[in-house]
Amino acid sequence: MPLDKIHSIISRDIITLGPKEFLRIAVEKMNFHNVSCVVVVEDKRPVGILTESDIVRLVCNNTDLDLTRLQSVMKGPVVAVSEEAEISEVANLMVVNDLRRLVVVDSGYNITGIVTQTDIIKNLKIESFISFREVEQIMKREVISVGEKDSLPKAIEFMAKNRISCVPVVEYNKPLGMITEHDITKAILMNRVSDNVKGVMTTPVLTVNGEVNLFDATRLMEENKLRQLVVVDTEGNVIGIVTLSDIIRDIRADYMELLKNMLKEKSRALVESEMKYRTLVERSLESILIIQEGLIKFVNPTLLRVLNYDEKEMVGMDIFRFIYPNDRELFSENLSNFSSSNQVESKLEIRMVHRNGEGIYMEILSTQIQYEGKPAILAALRNVNERKKAEAELKRLVITDDLTGLFNQRFFYIQLVKEIERAKRHDRPLSMLLIDIDIFKDFNDRYGHWEGDYVLKKIGEILLTNVREIDMAFRYGGEEFAVLLPETKHEDAIIVAERIRKTVAQTVFYPFTLNGQPDVVSKTVSIGVTEFRHEDNMKSFLKRVDSALYQAKESGRNMVVHLI
Repeated sequence: MPLDKIHSIISRDIITLGPKEFLRIAVEKMNFHNVSCVVVVEDKRPVGILTESDIVRLVCNNTDLDLTRLQSVMKGPVVAVSEEAEISEVANLMVVNDLRRLVVVDSGYNITGIVTQTDIIKNLKIESFISFREVEQIMKREVISVGEKDSLPKAIEFMAKNRISCVPVVEYNKPLGMITEHDITKAILMNRVSDNVKGVMTTPVLTVNGEVNLFDATRLMEENKLRQLVVVDTEGNVIGIVTLSDIIRDIRADYMELLKNMLKEKSRALVESEMKYRTLVERSLESILIIQEGLIKFVNPTLLRVLNYDEKEMVGMDIFRFIYPNDRELFSENLSNFSSSNQVESKLEIRMVHRNGEGIYMEILSTQIQYEGKPAILAALRNVNERKKAEAELKRLVITDDLTGLFNQRFFYIQLVKEIERAKRHDRPLSMLLIDIDIFKDFNDRYGHWEGDYVLKKIGEILLTNVREIDMAFRYGGEEFAVLLPETKHEDAIIVAERIRKTVAQTVFYPFTLNGQPDVVSKTVSIGVTEFRHEDNMKSFLKRVDSALYQAKESGRNMVVHLI
């Protein structure tokens, strides 16, 4: 693959919807714009994705399109990549996560486009297909098919249960058409889900014989805008099916197998003397490393560039010198598995040490080989540092309230369930605070939402400075906050609550009224406190702390009330 960045091939025609939109709206958008997915966004950040494959599964489960909101069925968090990522890295990410498309984001984590397997395949050069394997070598031979008189629900059920993107329509072992995910979404909008297959299928169906090589097969798919091909014998009988997913998975497996077989018989000197293999190794986008008895025996230029070392600085050195300290134990266990078992292949993610001391995330696919007559480990490595950073930042954005920097309500419910389970399992105390800013609507009406936002941010800061590292503070709603206090009885929780209440009351704000007049004001909060009881569930726990907050507000505000 070339050293192109992903921004050069992405589709920027991306359809976005809010999480509260109904499912039918998403189906209509996909059909109208002829796209295979919609990205669900909240505050301009991607929080989920819905694909045609998801639609098939939901229809199979009789999901009501008009009553179901996207937030309840979307997949999230979104797996995204930087627009500066290399095409090869993105292709590998698709294989690792079994995905057909990825959201692309810029440095500010704003969506800039979508990249699909089709985009990747279109940009593969002929050298990517190293051994020119033929279609029949990777095709699926057990073809799940339907007849033209079968009902469409039967095809939908087959696709959903077997997690496949299409079903060939076959009669007397001859292909007549194809039912794809896109055909199904069109049928939904046309109220034809109950029709038979013949009235919905795509026809004619494009076929190839099994001797066609993968490079030619991908070009055929590209020219005809297809994601799959039916494979037939010389008499036109169906013998298999091949998809873009199959081809992308095969390219990396094929590459590793070739390196492994090559090194079984050839010494390093012989490998480097043969132009074919030298080109393969040195120009590879894969970083290549050979480890023998804990020492680095060979490293290719790609890995040297990633870590910023010279060859003489790595070859002959202990491999653990270049493994990030926190990951050495994991890597050591991985190497031990090769020597203590019959394991021949392994995959893991670790950090390697860059010259500047930074940990660089690498995905490593290792396999046993014979090198210079002795057992060794061949490792192919991919730099996934940017992807890991993007994943971490996107995860932070998904669970964080943009305004205050606290965790958001969605993450509150996730963590509440976990903390309740932990408290029950280990019989440990757990307390919760529910906090509400007093008379906040009046403040916003007098000073405006900009001044109100500042108050919210300031109280968020107060919460963070008054809780421990193991505690978690959340923006629960508009002007409501919640704090989970693990390992805390209600007596100690009351102390924390009082400290927060007093700090807020002592904080002075200097807002301007809507007509521009400066003012000096203070704000107060009411706080409800409760401790989890063993017979509680999440609902009863929340109800009791909410009742405590209600009593605090009804009793005059600016106070802490606890219920046990």
